[in-house]
Amino acid sequence: MPFLILPVLAYVLLCAHLMFHGFGLAAFAPLAAALLLAVPRRPVVWLQTALLMLAAAEWLRAGWLLVERRLAWGEPWHLAAAIMAGCALFTVLCALVFRAERLRRFYR
Repeated sequence: MPFLILPVLAYVLLCAHLMFHGFGLAAFAPLAAALLLAVPRRPVVWLQTALLMLAAAEWLRAGWLLVERRLAWGEPWHLAAAIMAGCALFTVLCALVFRAERLRRFYR
């Protein structure tokens, strides 16, 4: 399933984000969600979609805080906002891969 590489990449990106912010071993929790992609059950699709939406919300939350901090310090914030928004958009788009017909058949 080549489509499943996108959600895995989203989870790896989230792991890197959490590790950067000092979550330690808890930063590897999104990889557990990536392992669930191998379970061919319909509730996995709903769970994955919800988890990816939560991950996108985390990207937006962290981006908001980063932009606020940069504005307070008088630093440029446009690039940081674009990167964080891009990560959030990528994560949301990864949730849409479960609409593909091949994945629908796999997760029946």
